[in-house]
Amino acid sequence: MLATLSNQGVRLDKLMLFHLLLVTAWLLTLSPLIHLTAGATPLVLSSLVIPLTCISTLVGLKLGHRFDKRPSSLLFVSWMLVWAVHLV
Repeated sequence: MLATLSNQGVRLDKLMLFHLLLVTAWLLTLSPLIHLTAGATPLVLSSLVIPLTCISTLVGLKLGHRFDKRPSSLLFVSWMLVWAVHLV
């Protein structure tokens, strides 16, 4: 997991962690919209995390993802949205 990519300074472990947090935030934001039984909703959401993280990471690799202010702000806003959605 300490492999570096062709882009200068981008590490695969940081990229995958970023996309895991981002996908998890989006799924938690969308969870109130999924109307399944109480036991099925966490099962469906947890089974979607890994495939969607892999897809998101591959898209990020293809687009040449960098860790600057914009992706960090997107991650922060996504988790604040999770907080706001589940607070109400």
